[in-house]
Amino acid sequence: GGWLYEGIAYVEIIRGDAITFEKRIYQISIISSGFNIYALQEDDLSGVEPLPLTEDLLNELEAYIEESMEYYEVPGLAISIVKNGEFVYSKGFGVREMGGAEYVTPETLMLIGSTTKTMTTMLMAQMVDEGLMDWDTPVVDILPTFAVADPTITEKITVQNLVCACTGVPRRDMELIFNADELTAEDIVESLSTFEFFTDFGEAFQYSNQMVATGGYIATIAAGGEYGDLQEEYVVIMQDNIFDAIGMRNTTFSFDDARDFGNYGIPHGSTLLLEYQPVPMEVEESFLPPIAPAGGAWSNVLDMGNYLITVINEGIAPDGTEVVSSENLKKTWEPQVAISEEASYGLGWIIDEYKGLPVLHHGGNTFGFTSDLAFLPEVGLGISVLTNQYNCFLNQLVRYRLLELLYQQDFEFDELGRFQFEFIKDSIADFKEEVRESIDNDEVIAHLGLFSNEALGEVTIQWEGERLLLDAGEFQAEISSGISDVDEVYYFLYDTALASLLIKFEKDQDENPILVIGSGVNEYTFDKIE
Repeated sequence: GGWLYEGIAYVEIIRGDAITFEKRIYQISIISSGFNIYALQEDDLSGVEPLPLTEDLLNELEAYIEESMEYYEVPGLAISIVKNGEFVYSKGFGVREMGGAEYVTPETLMLIGSTTKTMTTMLMAQMVDEGLMDWDTPVVDILPTFAVADPTITEKITVQNLVCACTGVPRRDMELIFNADELTAEDIVESLSTFEFFTDFGEAFQYSNQMVATGGYIATIAAGGEYGDLQEEYVVIMQDNIFDAIGMRNTTFSFDDARDFGNYGIPHGSTLLLEYQPVPMEVEESFLPPIAPAGGAWSNVLDMGNYLITVINEGIAPDGTEVVSSENLKKTWEPQVAISEEASYGLGWIIDEYKGLPVLHHGGNTFGFTSDLAFLPEVGLGISVLTNQYNCFLNQLVRYRLLELLYQQDFEFDELGRFQFEFIKDSIADFKEEVRESIDNDEVIAHLGLFSNEALGEVTIQWEGERLLLDAGEFQAEISSGISDVDEVYYFLYDTALASLLIKFEKDQDENPILVIGSGVNEYTFDKIE
């Protein structure tokens, strides 16, 4: 990596093996983000009041959204802005499904992914308020069977540690994606006993959906929930204690309720070549329920606006109801572990800044939706942006564009977003030269059939017409192949959110076919069983 300023290149060189790099990527990020070119002066907005949200300013923001949606090929977007306890703006743009005629409105429901984590930690704060647990309560005091891979750490992990992203337990989403149909909330909790620690306890940022989901389920047990019914009881408690209490009338974990509501977005993903297309709702529905506390909620920007008002008011809902104490809500905003030089992770929140202004935020992604939620506590300003596109660039860029307009800053973040998007498109253009038009059956015939891996379960490699598929039960994905610059054939998944995932057709020492999925720290070997 490197930086270029006034003809001078500042180069960053990292030496190490790939697996260590993957395990310690956020420690490297702290070093990289801490590099400053002192000739570059950045405005310090500490104490500066934002401009009023005038009609002219909103027109400029809307023009940016509409032009950017076309550029980034975003089907639909909804936004709400709150200030000093009131809604000041909400609007929908685009359509609920690519090529469709039903428009996105502020009422349109979309999955919010990991933004749900902020709501789960609010529930946990509420349980602390009620004296049902403390932040420093050992998890084994609430659930004696709780365990992680290291018995000494099992005994000392607290309620707070489950949601701090600082225990050393890494992201293990492959286990979720490949096993979603069979998983229960209890399986999620128990899976933690099998996960390797990437770093020492408290040493580095390590994001884990299973850990946060467990935090929500432990709070459920503290509230009287029964082990064996954790998912259902978590949903009920969240509905009663958070959603209903705040006035989030249409926020739900139920896919059936979202369908019955009618006004909901269709998820959109992309192929490896950045070709956007609708994603079957069943894919989302199979993946999210077991980890509901970490990313399973449906909401719209009106409900998210009410949530922002509650958060900015330090626990007081729009109707004056105290949902959670200021003390314990603000506990979730305390930095726990560094992500970069400027940003830290709290308890389900990212603690950050914008040119000296404190900003708290959290985004979310599912297979076909992206969310961004942010607020500036010192000025009482909050923004929610929802889109029906996987890994959408635009959500955060809209947030930054709003701040640029409100604080009369240069139009700069969009340039970074476009640079990244063009870099991806250029990489895809180069990659297209490697992709082969078809796969010869002789290459893979020994690997057709059923394979099994202890962590990811069973998958089938099969032909469907002229397409070679990996069928995991929860999803199907097309397998494509390419020829590298050293004339080696390689295979990869072409579509779904797992696009680019490497597939290796190999043999073990006894010449039996094996299937290797993934690479580096996330590599899984499957044995053929049929």
